Amino acid sequence: MNERAERTAAPARDAAITLRVHQNKYLPAAAGPAEMHAVIGVAAHGLGPAAARTTASEVIVIDCSGSMSWPPTKIAAARRATATAVQLLRDGTRFAIVQGTERADVVYPPGGGMAVAGADTRAAAARAAAVLPAVGGTAIGSWLDLARRLHLERPAAIRHTLLLTDGRNEHDPPGHLHQVLDACAPHFTCDARGIGDGWDATELREIVRRLHGRADAVLEDSALTAAFEEMVSASMAKALAGVRIRVRTRAGGRINFVKQVHPTRVDLTAEGTRPDARTWECRTDAWGDEVREFHVCVLADPRGDPAGEDVELAAVELVLDGDSGLAPPEAQSVLVQWTDDALLSSRVDPRLLHYGADSDLGRAVTAGCDAYEAGDREEARRQWGLAVRLAHELGGEKTLSRLRGLVHIVDAATGVVRIRETVRPLDLNSALIVSDESVRFTGTERPGAAAPAGPDMDCPGCGRTSPASAAFCQRCDTPLRPGEPGGAP
Repeated sequence: MNERAERTAAPARDAAITLRVHQNKYLPAAAGPAEMHAVIGVAAHGLGPAAARTTASEVIVIDCSGSMSWPPTKIAAARRATATAVQLLRDGTRFAIVQGTERADVVYPPGGGMAVAGADTRAAAARAAAVLPAVGGTAIGSWLDLARRLHLERPAAIRHTLLLTDGRNEHDPPGHLHQVLDACAPHFTCDARGIGDGWDATELREIVRRLHGRADAVLEDSALTAAFEEMVSASMAKALAGVRIRVRTRAGGRINFVKQVHPTRVDLTAEGTRPDARTWECRTDAWGDEVREFHVCVLADPRGDPAGEDVELAAVELVLDGDSGLAPPEAQSVLVQWTDDALLSSRVDPRLLHYGADSDLGRAVTAGCDAYEAGDREEARRQWGLAVRLAHELGGEKTLSRLRGLVHIVDAATGVVRIRETVRPLDLNSALIVSDESVRFTGTERPGAAAPAGPDMDCPGCGRTSPASAAFCQRCDTPLRPGEPGGAP
């Protein structure tokens, strides 16, 4: 984050952050320049004690538009959930409750600005939450812009916004939300929930992608309190800010992309900075005890390299702010070894295979939703059938449960499905909103994990070469096997 914030508390002595590279280092020497892919695993643990001493700010933004009044359970659930959320704020946390309509207003503290959490302010905030109204329009950009200004009054080390909406961003000027997201992205993270049938999953996905958070659907109004508890508890567990991932290639090397693949899929390539021609660097949002994994792709060229020896293509390191109190882990190498042994060079690292299939899963869910909304039920059935098969193979139970709202699953293992007679807007939104979440690699072989036999495939859209196991082009998302059956009609 750009501005200087209050310091993160020093972690306990057993706290650590670790870095690992997972790859198959072998490439065929005769093929010429090629892409080397690796999964970078970063894990933080032992940060819990430091979280309790880390400065934090929380802005709770509640959609109070007129549509929240029907059914009455929506606004009632929002009031209860907000009152519960403020009780989870630890003493000393600066916080505010924002009422969102066609404008944004601080309803607690009553004078505006931020309150400091304590027994009295938490109780007063709960009373304010109990009388939140439901009248007006929806201007999400204005709501988030107020959250930004509140967080910047006195920047804390950890800054988080919780957003609840039941509608679409209808009352901001055109382009305003995009501009606000640009302004907010360096300053706070945001998690969002959509409630009811009228919100836009694509819009919420974009908000949390830009603000490095997660979004989900509230399937039942009564489940909103638990959702708020989950988001605020996760925010209060964050303890480590100022962690940057740095990738530096050898002379003449090139970084093709860097993508987060777990817990959510986000292409970070354009978000990073390039201090020089060989280096890419990206600041990550705050860490608690958690694991994140990243897919790095660098260009490898055999000219001038020895055969049969390890050659470093790139060094990956974590850069920690000086006041973090943690020692950074040793830098790790992305290697290449040029070989004429086809058995060695044809192997795919299990993590790469897993996250490649996981990416295909997310694309299939999205493509199915797009096709259904365009009136193409056959394409929707095919894509959702593919999604069911992949979710079954990967162990993606959450995605499977959402897909069951869209299709009758005849055979999950082969992706045979039938579209349900009635698909509610909530069913579509609830599947689409989790399509960016990934299934973590557990180290166990998934059923059907062997890559399909056959030659690599060239994308008909952009020309990029992909392995036979890919269902979609990694560059442009074009389906690579459009004739593959997704199930029965």
